[in-house]
Amino acid sequence: MTENQLLNWLVNIGQNIIWISGKLLYQHWFQLKCQGLENIPQDRAYIIAANHVSHLDGPAVIAAQGKHFKNVYSLAAKDYFFNQPFKAWMCQNFFNMICFERKGNFLNSLRSCQKIVEQHKVILFFPEGTRSITGELQRLKLGLGLLVLHLNVPVIPVYIHGTYQALPKGRHFPKRHPIYVSFGLPLDFRHYQTKQNILDTRQIQQQIINDVYVAIAQLHDNLRGGVNYGNLGT
Repeated sequence: MTENQLLNWLVNIGQNIIWISGKLLYQHWFQLKCQGLENIPQDRAYIIAANHVSHLDGPAVIAAQGKHFKNVYSLAAKDYFFNQPFKAWMCQNFFNMICFERKGNFLNSLRSCQKIVEQHKVILFFPEGTRSITGELQRLKLGLGLLVLHLNVPVIPVYIHGTYQALPKGRHFPKRHPIYVSFGLPLDFRHYQTKQNILDTRQIQQQIINDVYVAIAQLHDNLRGGVNYGNLGT
């Protein structure tokens, strides 16, 4: 076995351990429940766009949507997750994180994302850009619009509830609290491709993020209205 083969084997074992232990943790400790799994495409790539209030958000969405997290890649801020060499290596190899610059060039991230969707895998993105300190949905950044126009795949809006209570920004250790994840209907933005000769790119990006914002907000309203959630994996 070569050194690269050994490393790949160790990464694969590590990812399987993370996947199994993570699902058990969310299922039993956080009592993770989900709704709308029937809205998730099974035969193509897509983008998950979710609200963001906690470091628990990404794993909650990945555990809830059911696919092994080897098939889910998360866009993660370079200045936070890739600011140290070993930390960057761990995030990239064990947690499938894609480095992007919140205030810089997004093109390198787009190239990586394009390769992922060509493999029919999933991209998880938090379009608010950072965790909300109030727990309320913030204004979405234009980066999601750019991502959608470039990749031309559907967007699954997601609303996460409970992670703010369990581990808000500024707290270092989570407390036990139920977590709920709601998956909305796929949003198809192919019709915006035909508008690129009429509207400038920034206008189209703004319309895309407006649509996604409304969809996430609607999921939040449905939660307040008492939507029934099933147990993890049901």
